[in-house]
Amino acid sequence: MSKEKVIEIATLELGVTENPPGSNCVKYNDAYYGKQVSGSAYPWCATFLWWVFQEAQERMAFFGGGRTASCGTLLRWYREQGLTVPVAQVQRGDIVILNFSGTKETQHCGLVVKVSDVVNLKDGQPASVCTIEGNTSPSDGSQSNGGMVCEKRRFPSQIVGVCRPRYKEEEKPVDDITGRWSEADIRWCIKNGLMEGYPDGSWKPKQPVTREELAVVLRRFHRFMEDDGK
Repeated sequence: MSKEKVIEIATLELGVTENPPGSNCVKYNDAYYGKQVSGSAYPWCATFLWWVFQEAQERMAFFGGGRTASCGTLLRWYREQGLTVPVAQVQRGDIVILNFSGTKETQHCGLVVKVSDVVNLKDGQPASVCTIEGNTSPSDGSQSNGGMVCEKRRFPSQIVGVCRPRYKEEEKPVDDITGRWSEADIRWCIKNGLMEGYPDGSWKPKQPVTREELAVVLRRFHRFMEDDGK
């Protein structure tokens, strides 16, 4: 499963640090910016997640395949796409946007790897979530600029947004062929490469065919007959 691949890769990165300490010089920034960078302008909690999703072949699930090193921009995009959920619905594989000062300002982000079984009966929120985060500290250091990939325990009061990546295995193709009177003929066309469906997996049986599309089908049929006769 692609979600599990993302989590697996993030887990393998635990313990990676920036070098030298306090520099923000780390391989995730190298990959993101295409060169080695250093300085306070390059925090890397978001670029760490970008890198993880890239490595897991889940590029589109993070920011729609785009690039951002900003937690605020990340949260806004997921909200605009309708891909955010309440904290009470947080689950493994979500991205949480965090703040440690008690405000709603976006400050940090992490990948959820476990959700507590203990739930607050008043609001339905889990007692805590376990995350993997870049640029944080293993214990009492800076939680949003600690320079290490760590596993952390975070609480609902620290979560300002929950982003729900659209992983590949969760994108179910549209099936508008099964059960139609023409199903066998359509599947024959697909099997023999005469016609193709749409990117979402649909066929759209009643969709009109243009003259150029008909030309492509006729040419493919001609090639099919030539190959079939050999």
